[in-house]
Amino acid sequence: MRRRSLELDRYDVAILSALSANTRLTAVELAQKVHLSRTAVSRRIAALKRMNVLNDAADVLNYESMGFKVRASVEISAPGQVVSVLKSGLLMRPEVLSVAVIAGNGLLCLDVIAVDLDHLDSFINSVRENCDITTKVVFAEEKSQLTLVERMRRLGEESNSGLVRT
Repeated sequence: MRRRSLELDRYDVAILSALSANTRLTAVELAQKVHLSRTAVSRRIAALKRMNVLNDAADVLNYESMGFKVRASVEISAPGQVVSVLKSGLLMRPEVLSVAVIAGNGLLCLDVIAVDLDHLDSFINSVRENCDITTKVVFAEEKSQLTLVERMRRLGEESNSGLVRT
């Protein structure tokens, strides 16, 4: 079976699945959905937070409805010694949702939002110094409709059929 860094049981998966559908569920509502006591659900949520599986904030925001009409993937290639300094500065920019450090020679991949293409162009020009930049504008995005329970079940099926190597 494919190894994960932490093991979640069926109750953890049920809690995460319910929260992915509605982040505002109370411990009492979750307890009813997953057939555990409120105390047990609260303990499990605390443990999931300690493991960094859950956080206190809702991670899914609709940036388009907030006025950010452009989303882009921006790859920045810079000398290795510049990457860590560049990364910390980029994380402070309001346009940058995340920065991934990609294996290789000083490659950063940014998830960026902008009000419009002029705003995106301005952002790119402001970080262009001492690095090469490749930008890909996202025209459409579709999220997988698989629930967490379905995803975990399918991963298990792939592992059992030999499609996933351990």
